[in-house]
Amino acid sequence: MTKTLFSAVSLGAIIMAMPAQAQDQAQGQPQDTAETPTGGQGNPIIVIAQRREQDVQDVPVAISVFSDEDRDKLGIRTIQDMSNFTPGLSFSASLDRLSIRGVGRLTNIIGTDPGVATYNDGFYTASAAEASKTPMFVERVEVLRGPQGTLYGRNSIGGSLNVVSKRPTETFEGEVRGTVESLGFWIGEGYLSGPITEGLKARVSVQVGPRFFDEPYTNVSGLKGEGTLDRFLVEGQLEWDISDSTELWLKYSHAEWDDHNRTGGLATAFSTTDVLAEGLVPNAAFGYTVASPGVTDPRSFDANTRASQKLTDNHNIVAQLTADLGGVTLKYVGGYSQYFYEQISDYDFTSVDSVTTGAGTLAALSPAFAAFTYTYNPTYVQEYIEDKSYYSNEITLSNSDEGAFNWIVGLYQYSEDFSQPITQFVDGDGSDNLSAAMAAPLCTGPGGAVAASCAANPRRSFYEGRSDLKTDALAAFGQADFEVAENLTATVGLRYSRDKKKGNESFRLVGWNPTDPTLNPAGCFGFGCGAFTPALDVTVPVLNTVFPSLTGSGAQTRSFEDDWSGLSWRLGLDYAPNPDTLIFGSYSRGIKSGGFNLGVYSANAVVDKEEVDAFEIGIKSQPAYGLTLNVTAFHYIYDGLQVPIEVETGGIGLGNLFNIPTSKSTGVEFETAWEPTDWFELNANYAYLDARITETNLLFDDPNLPGNNLVDIDGNRLPATSKHKLSLSGLVDVPVSSGNLFLAGSYVYRSDAYYGVFDNPNYRVPGWDQVDLRVTYVTDNQNIRLIGYVRNVFDTLGYDGADALEGSRSSAFGRTLSYTPPRSFGAEIQFRF
Repeated sequence: MTKTLFSAVSLGAIIMAMPAQAQDQAQGQPQDTAETPTGGQGNPIIVIAQRREQDVQDVPVAISVFSDEDRDKLGIRTIQDMSNFTPGLSFSASLDRLSIRGVGRLTNIIGTDPGVATYNDGFYTASAAEASKTPMFVERVEVLRGPQGTLYGRNSIGGSLNVVSKRPTETFEGEVRGTVESLGFWIGEGYLSGPITEGLKARVSVQVGPRFFDEPYTNVSGLKGEGTLDRFLVEGQLEWDISDSTELWLKYSHAEWDDHNRTGGLATAFSTTDVLAEGLVPNAAFGYTVASPGVTDPRSFDANTRASQKLTDNHNIVAQLTADLGGVTLKYVGGYSQYFYEQISDYDFTSVDSVTTGAGTLAALSPAFAAFTYTYNPTYVQEYIEDKSYYSNEITLSNSDEGAFNWIVGLYQYSEDFSQPITQFVDGDGSDNLSAAMAAPLCTGPGGAVAASCAANPRRSFYEGRSDLKTDALAAFGQADFEVAENLTATVGLRYSRDKKKGNESFRLVGWNPTDPTLNPAGCFGFGCGAFTPALDVTVPVLNTVFPSLTGSGAQTRSFEDDWSGLSWRLGLDYAPNPDTLIFGSYSRGIKSGGFNLGVYSANAVVDKEEVDAFEIGIKSQPAYGLTLNVTAFHYIYDGLQVPIEVETGGIGLGNLFNIPTSKSTGVEFETAWEPTDWFELNANYAYLDARITETNLLFDDPNLPGNNLVDIDGNRLPATSKHKLSLSGLVDVPVSSGNLFLAGSYVYRSDAYYGVFDNPNYRVPGWDQVDLRVTYVTDNQNIRLIGYVRNVFDTLGYDGADALEGSRSSAFGRTLSYTPPRSFGAEIQFRF
């Protein structure tokens, strides 16, 4: 089901305006992450959203801040958890896709980009993996909602995510943590931090896990279940005070995964009467008598291939150099990252591994063939690989001391090399008739003519697609805010960016005994030819339906090269009538690079850039002691949304990319925090979002409906957007012997959402809610913390995504669903020294 790197990672953000407990420490000072709340309204939450330290209530941008302490207190572990508490934020764990207010990404094809930029200590990354690190590694996460193109540039059309690591400390300290949970889940982690010599500090952190001994998802075939993780992470930092005015910080991290994860499965019945699946190989469920288990039990499945996800060769380096030049601060941020990720998944949704059937056509020709049979092993597997490396450099100049006029200018460079081979093949020992035919196919050219020779197919693949991409990006930017009158400040920001991409793709289709006479000159269809039933390379005949001039036979390759450039900006005005109130408004333009649809030789292979014009007004206020109330309203005009839609090509559904001319998003977000005493906190967030496609220039065929039915998608909701989203959380501090007991609870709700652009129930997930409870004991000296918790108290079924199946594989116009985790119980201990 998952087809991306980091399919079970997390991204964070929750506006928890609880000043006493969200006090950020000065960089380089000891991090008192276990400090107990003391109440009051005087402790600001410091963020770097505008590339300088500010109180979050003074920043004229909708921001959700989630500190390490917030995560520990409420038990926010995953990106899905944290997105529940963040207005406008949506995340699909099964696909590693983020969106904010309906703006994000709808495909993981390497020729396209995310719509929400993630920054790991200032270093851009296309995945939200860094935010999945536990609070022991991460000091805070900042989610900036709305286009952030001026300061964050590259693909921050929907917003930006800042992950800020904990830094080395001035004095020696350390911590060890251990967590155990039902289903055999456990994590062990620890760190050491402190000075090495004068002016030089270090920090080393290690995490073993999360790991599972049990499987949340049951395989009804009797084979081992799925849903398990086995991970390792190590991180090292050095911070060097080169001089009184210059500082260098370095971070290296390495992660390894050996997972057998699963987030959902087939939620509809098997199609047992259709011989073909994907029009290429026999349907594994043809004649199958076992019911699809996911229809009645969402956490069960049927498979004879165990899913696996492996992350290897992962190395990440981030460097920051800061120098005070006397009224001007020079800052350099650079980084390098690489990884190799391989995912194996069952592609037929059954555990069928051997079928024998009669050779009906031959028997009809002569009784002598009556005993002929045909054997096939419909064990179909998908192998998905990402092999990626990238680096970036940024240099900025800004004023050192905040005043009536604040400015920043900078230059940015990014380079990436990315390969993404995807193979779908017939597994097994190769002894059956199907495997033999697939390994040595005949090649057909235009009109189905058989070629004199044909490349072997040793992996017995029915689809092979390889994509290679080289991306280079450059940008120059600047932003200034200045007082135009007393308590009235204007903001002007501008960024020019240019992305250049070079892409290559190869594409091959091998079909078992195609039923179209133009593709199968042998004339034997179904299982009729017995052991003589052929497999044919049908790549060219299929593509001839849209590329009639294509000649030859076998795998096809082609290349693309293009570049996209443009301006993004921010124009804002904010007014502070008193120290506790900020009223702001802005008009922002965000852009996302165009891209290529690689690996499927599609007719629509190049898409133009996306643009968002965002109009936003809001108020941040503290109207009474202990009370914070923030309200934001917005309207987006979204041009060029890049949408993947399957188009029937020669009887095969091939993915194409289209630009949707115009979509619009309108919404309002409320964030409140109330801390009337030093022993009680209450938080409530609500978001309303209406995000829809408003203008298209084409009709599209919904691949999840039989026949060629062109439909108008105008008025349909943007994918992964819930109209209503609510979160509530509370914390009570109870003094007990030798410490404090904190009782915490949370409730989240989100209404239904569609995970495709078609108004089709197979793309829809219903609304859902969840309750979590947590109790924490902290000793008076803050050195020991004991935690007990229940996640998903009522074991409700939450939804993370949906994917419709276009009448193929083992389901006729069905769907797969991804789910949030089931109820679990756990305990954690934290010991500091």
